[in-house]
Formats: sequence, C-alpha cells, structure tokens
Amino acid sequence: MQPLSRQRIKFLSRWLLLLFITAILVGFSYEKLGEKRDREKFLQVGRSIDIGGRSLNIFCSGEGRPAVILDTGGTAPGYENLPIQKKITQFTQACWFDRAGLGWSDPSPAEQTSAAVADDLRSLLYAADVPSPYVLVGASFSGFNVRVFAGKYPKDVAGAILVDSAHEDQYRFEPRVTLAPFNRLPKPIRNLLCAGVPLAARIGLVRLLSSTRPERPLDPASGFTSQQWAILQGLERQPKSIVASAVCNFEEKSPAQARAAGNLGDRPLIVLTAGQPLTVGDPEADKELRAFHEIWVDQLQPQLAHLSTKGRQVIVENSGHAIDPDAVLKAIHDVVTQIRGN
Repeated sequence: MQPLSRQRIKFLSRWLLLLFITAILVGFSYEKLGEKRDREKFLQVGRSIDIGGRSLNIFCSGEGRPAVILDTGGTAPGYENLPIQKKITQFTQACWFDRAGLGWSDPSPAEQTSAAVADDLRSLLYAADVPSPYVLVGASFSGFNVRVFAGKYPKDVAGAILVDSAHEDQYRFEPRVTLAPFNRLPKPIRNLLCAGVPLAARIGLVRLLSSTRPERPLDPASGFTSQQWAILQGLERQPKSIVASAVCNFEEKSPAQARAAGNLGDRPLIVLTAGQPLTVGDPEADKELRAFHEIWVDQLQPQLAHLSTKGRQVIVENSGHAIDPDAVLKAIHDVVTQIRGN
C-alpha cells in the first residue's frame, strides 16, 4: 500500500476541516431552533425579575406571613414544587423560584455553588417585594443553599425545614454505588468534561444527548397532571439547565460553604430524615447502603438538627430520599405556626 502524498494529505485535511466547521454550524443552528421551540412549548409559569442585567423566575401565591420559600433538590426547576405550593397557600404565602439557568431563569456567569444561589435568591426576593423574614425549605442539595443563605442573611430567615438534606461530611461515608456514573470518573477527566459542557451545549450536543434520555413515568402521588409532568421533564432536559448544574468539584465547594455558614441560632428548624435506605438489588451493595443509612439517620442528620437550639429531627419511616410530601407539608405548617406563636 502506497503512502499518501503530501498533496493528498493536504486535500483530505481541508475536507476534514470543512466537515468539522459544517458540523459546528449545523449544531449551533440546531441548538438555536431547540431554544426557540422550548420557549414556545413551555409557557412561563411565574414572572421574570431583573436582578441586575439578568432575570430569575419566581412564582408566589397565597397570603400571609411568614412567606415560605421553596428550593429544589438536585437540578430540578422550581416548577417541581407546584403541587406542594398549592397546599401551603391554604395557611400562608408560598413561593418557588428557578435557580440561575434552570426553568425560566437566565443563566449566570457565576458557578452555581450554594453561595451564588443564596446571593441570587436574596436579590430576587427583595426585587420581587416578598417581605422577609422567610421560612426556607431545602431538599437534598438545596439544604446547603438554605444554610448558606441563613449564614449570610440571618435577619431574613425566620425558620427552616431541611428535607433529607445533604451533609458536608457524607462524602466520607457514602458507598461508591451512590455516586452517579459521572462522579465515578477520575477527577482530571471529570474536570475536563465539566469544563466542556458549556461548549457542548452551544453546538447542540447536550440537547441531542438529553433527547435520548428515557422519560420517567408519572408518579400518581406526585400531585402533577400528565401535562404538568411533561412540562417538568421538558424543563429538566433544557441544555441551559444541564450547564448550570455542571459544577466541577461540587463535593469541595458547596459543602465547605455550608460548614462555614455557622448555625441558625434559635430559629425554628425541622430536619426531615428518610427512614428507608436506598437499595439497588445487589446484596453486598445493599449491605453497604444500610450501614451508611445508619450513619445518616443516627449521626449526620442529628447534627443538622443541632444547628438550632429549636431544631428537631423527624424520621419519616415510610420514606426514602424523596420524603413523603404530606410530611414536608406538616413540617412547614409546624414551623410557620411556631413562628406566629412567638
């Protein structure tokens, strides 16, 4: 087989470069069309509030004080709180919001650590004329957000509910099986992929990959209609949401910020804890998960309750990490009632 001539190599290189540029342009156009379809398909629930050159979405309903502010676990949009918000409004005002880049909120140039989320939320609530102090509700990851907000803006916090909240020391004890596949990769590879997510989103690659993700079946107990459930999943798949959630070295940043935030003083605090451990069906892995759950229930979650002199832990025996909404609603009602009685 004869080696390629220099002229032939140059010719092929030019064609490969042309194909690469064409693919980038096609991907960019594909993403722009997708963003346009998203705006047409997912009509905004809430209102956009300018917080200084960009807007965040917030939806408030009901009347009464203190206002309950609902954050979400993981990277879910605020729309996830729609069913429980409706129930909270029976006794006070309730608001959910979209963190930067999620739902109907604009992206932020700042990495979405808990400190950035707390600063955005305070600016949003003040600009939206939601009177403080607030009852903050944080689930899973957003428990860090609540604690950081309370540490930075203590006068704006009347009480809090932590719903099976993340703990800064959990990463020392968690079995490897609890980690998402991405987080099992070596750290240098994770950092490289994480840094490349924004570019992949701009050229349509993130949208293409997320479109292949199977839809989650509607949980009848969720309180969503089938149409609302479809909207929720569509919002979760938006590339801007995936970019916003791509925080490199997450386990080092938000947990450290929560640790530095200090305690909640004498503000009412309820810590809801899952009574059921995660299981995956593998006997050895499930054994490790049960051992971790004991640490979670008996050590880590009680430490969160001790963040306030008026803190208490409630173990929700029938729930896993997704705590029973009725238990969450009761905890919110209890904290609001306690604040009103003071």
